[in-house]
Amino acid sequence: METLFKEFNKYVVSVLLFAAGLGFFIKYLGGDDVESQPKAMLVASLALIFVAIIALPVVLEKLSGMIYRVLTIVGSIAAIWLGYEVFYSVDEEIEFREKKARVDAQTIQALKDIRDAQDAYLEINGFFCNNFDTLQAFLYAEVIPVSFNMGSFNDTLPEDASREMGLVLTRAELPQKAAELGLTEDEFVDLISMDSTTYKVRDVIYTSFYAENFDPEVRSAKKLPRVSVDSLWFNPLSGERFMLETSTTDVGGVNMSTILVKDPTPFGREKVKKDTLRFGSLTDAHTDGNWRN
Repeated sequence: METLFKEFNKYVVSVLLFAAGLGFFIKYLGGDDVESQPKAMLVASLALIFVAIIALPVVLEKLSGMIYRVLTIVGSIAAIWLGYEVFYSVDEEIEFREKKARVDAQTIQALKDIRDAQDAYLEINGFFCNNFDTLQAFLYAEVIPVSFNMGSFNDTLPEDASREMGLVLTRAELPQKAAELGLTEDEFVDLISMDSTTYKVRDVIYTSFYAENFDPEVRSAKKLPRVSVDSLWFNPLSGERFMLETSTTDVGGVNMSTILVKDPTPFGREKVKKDTLRFGSLTDAHTDGNWRN
């Protein structure tokens, strides 16, 4: 039994090295749906298998001193090279992930801004815009309704009673009413804004989507990056225009407009499956994005 145990111990190192080398080799061949394995893994797996064979007692007995020294030198050089490759691969991977995070963040922000513009276009026109040039022109059109309120109501004179008494005005009515009261328009407006008169203003003004959402001051207040409208429709890295499709789908007997916007050149490694950032669907009436945040 003791002899058998000693014989077994002679092959333990070879078996472990061979198993490790074979495992790495299979891992390299199998790859990954998201990321390919570095070439250093292939070399390392073959090196482990080779060393496992050299470590076999039957092989060691046949090696001369010269061959053993040569193999030692070659092995040392290979170890140094593999160490460098591993370090380089790790460093390269860190840089790749940082760049991917940066590019994806810029792409996602662009898709979110396009989605907001499309939602506004849908609300005004009843359908999504199927052309980025038309959508860009829409950004500057003063078609977005915004409530304009000046002066506040109180329990003594609520809104309904004020309207019945003719105390609720539109902006267009301000000059005439000011003249009737013997005031300039500016004086009348000051009185209303300070609640020093029973008159109030309730109106709707129209502004542009750009002024309400993409103006630099608005973006700064929202802590969002500035928008360059001319380049909004393009992938921030490749410069390729986003892919835009629109259609309709039946929802409870009602025809609903649908939209799908995709990144034409998703960022990633060559010959590796990439996740395409997008929002919307042509078959379902939603504008959800497929990003995580």
